[in-house]
Amino acid sequence: MTMNPSLNKAQHWLSSIIFAIAMGVGLVALNDIFMQPDLRVRIDATKSRSYSLSPRTQQLLETLEGPWGITVVMVDSDTDPAVVRQIDEVLDRYAEAAPDMNVRRIDPSQPGALTEYDQLLLQLRERESESIVTFEDSVAAAHEAFSNLVAFAGPTADWIDRLLARQGGEDASGREVEAIASALRLLGRQGHLVLEAVEESMTLDDGAPLPDLETARSILEQGLTRWSMELQAASRRLDRMDNLPTEQSPEFARLSSALASEASALAVAADRLARLQPLELARIAGRLREGEAAIIVGPDRAMAIPASQLFATNLRQDEVGSVRMDQRFRGEQLLSSAIRSMQQETMPTVVFVHADEVSRLDAHPQQADVTGITTLLEAARIDVSQWPVALAPQPAFPAGTPVVWVVLAPSERIGFEIGSAEKRLLEATSHLLDQGASVLLSLYPSFLPRYGQPDPWAALAAELGLEADTGAVLLQEAVDVDGDVVVQMFQQMTEFPPPHPVAGALNGQSLALPLPVPLQPIDGAPGNFQVLASIAPDDNRWLETQWTPTLDLGPVRRGDRQLPGPVNVIYAVERDIESHSPQRVMVVGSGPWMLSNVADVAVSAGGDRISLLHPGNHELMMSSVAWLAGEDQLVAQGPLSQEVARLRGIGNTELQVVGWLLMLVLPGIVLLLGVGVWMARRT
Repeated sequence: MTMNPSLNKAQHWLSSIIFAIAMGVGLVALNDIFMQPDLRVRIDATKSRSYSLSPRTQQLLETLEGPWGITVVMVDSDTDPAVVRQIDEVLDRYAEAAPDMNVRRIDPSQPGALTEYDQLLLQLRERESESIVTFEDSVAAAHEAFSNLVAFAGPTADWIDRLLARQGGEDASGREVEAIASALRLLGRQGHLVLEAVEESMTLDDGAPLPDLETARSILEQGLTRWSMELQAASRRLDRMDNLPTEQSPEFARLSSALASEASALAVAADRLARLQPLELARIAGRLREGEAAIIVGPDRAMAIPASQLFATNLRQDEVGSVRMDQRFRGEQLLSSAIRSMQQETMPTVVFVHADEVSRLDAHPQQADVTGITTLLEAARIDVSQWPVALAPQPAFPAGTPVVWVVLAPSERIGFEIGSAEKRLLEATSHLLDQGASVLLSLYPSFLPRYGQPDPWAALAAELGLEADTGAVLLQEAVDVDGDVVVQMFQQMTEFPPPHPVAGALNGQSLALPLPVPLQPIDGAPGNFQVLASIAPDDNRWLETQWTPTLDLGPVRRGDRQLPGPVNVIYAVERDIESHSPQRVMVVGSGPWMLSNVADVAVSAGGDRISLLHPGNHELMMSSVAWLAGEDQLVAQGPLSQEVARLRGIGNTELQVVGWLLMLVLPGIVLLLGVGVWMARRT
């Protein structure tokens, strides 16, 4: 029997359609099943990216001499497995870059690692064995002195009561001595609590290389010093008591002598404690009591990074939730900075100078603070403090400490009058410059020049030899995501050509400068001026003088204005100051570039990780601090600025070519392939 070809073809098409429908239904069903929460599996391939150390770390490891070691003490079961892999990868890179370095990770919760952990503790204790003995002997002597004080307190209080009862009457001196007797009686009853706290600190905990000697020393030093002063004052009061009966004078004299003798013994014990040099091992022991830490051991020193810094896995992005940072970059930053600080006698100190009555180191509702920059500096083992000029005098630092003063100019001014706080800030900044201090100065635009009044901050820059056109703001027309033309009040830069070391560290990193103002050296000004950042001319850029303090740029339009030439926005200045070494100053023609609402803007980098949108802002601060402190060898790209590999050197022509490829070429190839398949099936 011969079948109709038309019917055969129809059956073939029908079976194909049914098969396609069945496949579609099956795929939808499988997708629905595997979308159930119990069956969903999430894989983040970005957590296992290949990692390499930053140039700054590689340069550091090449300079190491002598025995060095890094030991990370971490409980695996308490840490995200992805973080454990990231930390291990960083340690592997350190071991590859420095083969002579002893790099290891110990999990003290594992029985097999206890021997290795005990060996680490023994090694740390042997490094300061003589100093530990001296420290323990001094604390033990102070403990004995305080015990004698407690034993002395009760009987002495009774002695004072008897003498005052015989004297009779109540005068001012008698009431003061009676108060001393009450305090001594209370000490005799409750002094054992202080001794018990000291003994508890002196007890060696499991997993710690040393008792908490520093806490014991602090408790005893405070107690001995206080009571030495109290007893000495009581002795002087007794000596000044008048109208004493003749027969009682010798008794009061003996009591005064006893109080003075006890006060002298306490002062000697307290002074011995105060003269003790801090134990490196004591600080390390404190970190190990947290349960986890990274211990770096060098030829001459050892230190520990606390777990709260090394394994901080969350960086808050907003008030609702938080996102996770890649721990490899943070771990490298902390470990390398710790090694660098051990190599140097003193690390730089950064002081934020401002005129506010609130701390700029704490979070601000509008993120007009420097908390992000501060966290970065502290991670690099750099001390950070602040000087509110309206509330406190200029802080002093030990001789030889490199100090970098970062001036935070006020962002807004109400009216044309300069407030008293801003005047103090201007005077303080001028005084720092006259002292030859290392200063980082950031300039905001000002509307004063528009009305014929001088801007005091521009005048301050003129003292350095720089002309700051703070009356003008560099703006740019751009197209937003909706296709509308908007005015952009910040500039993004990625190209910072050498030869200056800070420019070399910044090169390739995205730097955002809000409200940039032009800078230019004054003709004939003494000093060495090196431009670090220059904004190229563009048809869409122009200098605007009619901007508003509220930053409302809605009515501002470019018109036919253009930027005729490049605008310099960052200068490194070196000048000679009498009786000082060459002074270094960094001037940035942008005020808010270091604030958290600009420098800490983050974007998703895949998976649970984020990266900084403008890592150049952080890099500018780090490199500037190193250069201003005179540590040129520390200026290099750091790991936090390289968390995500970024494309560099892409011009407008390249962008246009890529755009045409994405819009026409790739879809055209797909279309041609589809036509070819369709034609092949027809034939």
